[in-house]
Amino acid sequence: MSDIETQEDNPLSTKFTLGQSIFNFCNVLMGVGILSLPLALKYTGWIIGLSLLFFCMATTNYAAKLLVKCLNYKEGIYTYPDIELIAIAISLVILIGDSLQILFPDISIVYLKIIAWMILVPLSLIDIRSLSYFSLLGILSAIFLTFVVIINGFTTFEQPGSLFNPMNTELWPTDLNTLPLSFGLIIAGFSGHSIFPSIYLNMKTPSKYLKAINISYTISTVVYLLIAVCGYLMFGNLTKPEITQNIMSTPNQLILLNQFIVWLVAINPFTKVVLTLDPINLYLEIHYLSKFRKGTYPCYNFFLFIRFLSRTSVSTVIVFIAIMYPDFDR
Repeated sequence: MSDIETQEDNPLSTKFTLGQSIFNFCNVLMGVGILSLPLALKYTGWIIGLSLLFFCMATTNYAAKLLVKCLNYKEGIYTYPDIELIAIAISLVILIGDSLQILFPDISIVYLKIIAWMILVPLSLIDIRSLSYFSLLGILSAIFLTFVVIINGFTTFEQPGSLFNPMNTELWPTDLNTLPLSFGLIIAGFSGHSIFPSIYLNMKTPSKYLKAINISYTISTVVYLLIAVCGYLMFGNLTKPEITQNIMSTPNQLILLNQFIVWLVAINPFTKVVLTLDPINLYLEIHYLSKFRKGTYPCYNFFLFIRFLSRTSVSTVIVFIAIMYPDFDR
């Protein structure tokens, strides 16, 4: 039985429209990695940095299209089950815990991760189509984060942190030892291909996949350019690993707006971890629970119960590892 057949037999499966697919693709692409893009320009200078950004965009865009060709090459190959997905999910949970601890420093990070688990479990059970609206929240948080950086630049009139009085910048890299690091910082913004097959399988019109990819990459690249260029102009060689570190340490009258940045950083990983877990849940249900999808109504009720246990167990294991190994992502 193919995965597509299995999904069509599942009454819980509802397909994505083109717009919802774009929301999900953009959400996967636009992570907190955008905060490090100004640092990448600091390492590379303008010419190599911007060239590298467009190179990574073009190659990963092509890889996303090639991935679907591979999925369609042989019937039955529809998932991307990989230990990498589990590692990504664990890293996101750790990031959620670290971000929440900034907001609630008096609460143990273990309790914060347990709270994250209490949020992730019900999210993993809802219709995947509904996740597109959650993805929209992730996109808006990334875009708003970019606007906060730009607003800070236009409301600050002295160096550092001003777009009216920008810092000195470099055309070429000043330290070749840091140049290789920039590639990882930039290409991280175009990663997430392991989740693309799951979104593709749930598209109402799979033939619009290429259009959705192109639109998603265009939106993401525009956001990346804005935050990378503005962040580097504002702080130049003083740019820190995350642009929010510069913003928070720069005297500015927008205190409440800057504090809101921390909330945006905390929200963003939540919108991604559920999409990251979906291919894992899909793989388990296809290979181990598919026999319960067809049959009598009581049998399908049993499938819903097993599905609940399976998805809850996956979320529990992910959070448990994040608690036991807090440095897993390093």
